Amino acid sequence: MLALEPAIVTRLRGELPGTWTVKGVFTDSGKRDPVLLVSVLFVDANVPASDVPGALVRPFWAITLMAKRGDPEALVHLDSAFALVVEALQGWTPGQVAGRRWERLQLVSVKPPPYPDDGFVGIELIFSTSARFDGQP
Repeated sequence: MLALEPAIVTRLRGELPGTWTVKGVFTDSGKRDPVLLVSVLFVDANVPASDVPGALVRPFWAITLMAKRGDPEALVHLDSAFALVVEALQGWTPGQVAGRRWERLQLVSVKPPPYPDDGFVGIELIFSTSARFDGQP
């Protein structure tokens, strides 16, 4: 499930302009201090009740767009990146990742990022996907 992060990061790096730095929280290290930053993070998962063996796991991925507070172009950059991220991920199928077939991503939430006073302004998009994990009969 966590192996989805590099697939999402690669997808976003290919779709966003080079002015944006895209980093995965688990897979990328180093400073997270660029002018325009996209951070990809696994934030939660749910498992609906089922009467059949196995589990349908539905992870949630936060795509956080951040720009420097006080940049006069910050809001224009954020709006543009918001549209590009939705276009890149909504309905995109990661396919086989780490031996598991993942379903299409769906945008499920948009909200302010959890740390608004860190010198950045931004927005957080939450996407979900799902995959079946077989259990014992």
